[in-house]
Amino acid sequence: MERSDAEFAEFSHAWGELVRAVARARGRAQATTEPGLTLAQALLLETAVGVGHPTVGEIAHAAGISSPSATRMLQQLERKGMVRRRRSEEDERATVVTVTEEGMRALDAHQARVRARLHDLFQEVEPRLRPVLIELLHTMRDLTGRL
Repeated sequence: MERSDAEFAEFSHAWGELVRAVARARGRAQATTEPGLTLAQALLLETAVGVGHPTVGEIAHAAGISSPSATRMLQQLERKGMVRRRRSEEDERATVVTVTEEGMRALDAHQARVRARLHDLFQEVEPRLRPVLIELLHTMRDLTGRL
């Protein structure tokens, strides 16, 4: 096995371990915290807030999910009082989504919990490695956008 093949095998193994560790951590966090938003719900709310009165289709596209999946998740959020859906005045085929005050409170609480966990994680990284870690995370973000 050439060095590059061995390095790729090690990278591939480390990547898989990271993905599995993140999935386990998400599962533990959702099982142990008070009822709130799932990661997927938080991403939908963040998308809706970022676009400002978007349609379901715009949210689905921005979140990278199908419109039926976005519709189901938004229906759940609407039942919880976190969003309002209404027919668009410009195009009656489209449904416009507005995040409610309750939805903003839930999103803010979710983001605060995530920031706290990330802060704790960051503090565990050796200070001299933090800049390298940040650079690698940006590189991986850019590269995974090409997958």
